[in-house]
Amino acid sequence: MVRKEVKELHKTCGWIIVYGRRKVGKTFLLRNLTKWDAYILVRRDLSIRSEGIEIENLNDLVNKIGEKLKVDYTIVIDEFQRLPMHILEDLTQFHPRGRLILSGSALGIIKKIFEPSSPLLGFFTPIRISLISPRDILSTLSKKYDPVRAVELSAYLRDPWLIPLYGGEEPNEFVYRYTCKYWQVVKALLGEVFTEEERTLTRTYEAILSLIGSGKWQPKDIANILYTRGILKEPSSSAIAGYLKNLMEMDLIEATKIYGSKRKFYRIKSPIMENFYYMESRYEVTERETSFEELEPTLNKLINLEVERLIADLFAEIMGGRREYMLRPEIDFVVTVRDKPKAVGEIKWGNYSKKDLRNFLNKTETIPGEKLFITKKKEETLNGIKILDAKDLASIISPKK
Repeated sequence: MVRKEVKELHKTCGWIIVYGRRKVGKTFLLRNLTKWDAYILVRRDLSIRSEGIEIENLNDLVNKIGEKLKVDYTIVIDEFQRLPMHILEDLTQFHPRGRLILSGSALGIIKKIFEPSSPLLGFFTPIRISLISPRDILSTLSKKYDPVRAVELSAYLRDPWLIPLYGGEEPNEFVYRYTCKYWQVVKALLGEVFTEEERTLTRTYEAILSLIGSGKWQPKDIANILYTRGILKEPSSSAIAGYLKNLMEMDLIEATKIYGSKRKFYRIKSPIMENFYYMESRYEVTERETSFEELEPTLNKLINLEVERLIADLFAEIMGGRREYMLRPEIDFVVTVRDKPKAVGEIKWGNYSKKDLRNFLNKTETIPGEKLFITKKKEETLNGIKILDAKDLASIISPKK
């Protein structure tokens, strides 16, 4: 798989910090898609595993790396945040020789490194790794699966840790496995994220994630529910503002601007995490055995919602704009460029009628921009609307020959 971040890495000169939450593919990207001469992994107990360079312990690390940087080596230090700060500071004496790439999962340390008082400020260029871009994942999966399956899988396999777990089953069966049957995997990843950030998955954080996952997106509503449960001391948005900010910094939630408003729509960023919390809120999947047959209608609904998000992000990426929501009238996505609508879109991932097309055109007649209607398979058409199906999406993102 080619990721756009690889191109960014290759064209960025000098020393680099690659960062992002756990399991977004940083190690795979650096080990397999980037050229390096030496690779160093810092374990939790501060022991060292290295390739291309011999390092026995932390006492050797600075001098051994320095020798290699002097002869223009490219060196990767994975999980660098586990190193004492004085070691990182000592490494700067070799700047700008060679190329040093630090990779870490704790987003909190990135803030410290780029604070005005940081001894590392000015030595590194930061590159953030998150979910795989819609174009990259869809381009890859379209070569292996039919267009509909490629789109549905792309909505979930954007979260790279799921890729090796997919065994060829139907997408709804796959989602069932990791939101209902093997939900412990998702919870373990969440725990890992908090551990790396040196934070505790408190009752408040868990409750906020659960509410957002269940569909509550307004801070005031979330705060009010937490207050009635005795978790917050006051039912105000300001009481959870810090929690939301931390969750965004940890790349666990995202905030999407609502078109024509200063408000934002909060969602859990990882589709599989979002679906887990939704299923837990509706069916208590961690408390009882649930069958696929019982949950199948809900699973199909959730896949449609995640496909909507994927497609909206895809067009924002293609158009070089920002994806926004619109609530009145309700429109699946608006892509804005410099705050002006470039496209408005409706997604019907299933059957649709001429009436659906007319309703969409009526809802969007006063909104500038291209009118996009996306579905699994084209059936009806209507002047003034560009209708795209799964096959068209695969063609749009395919490299031109």
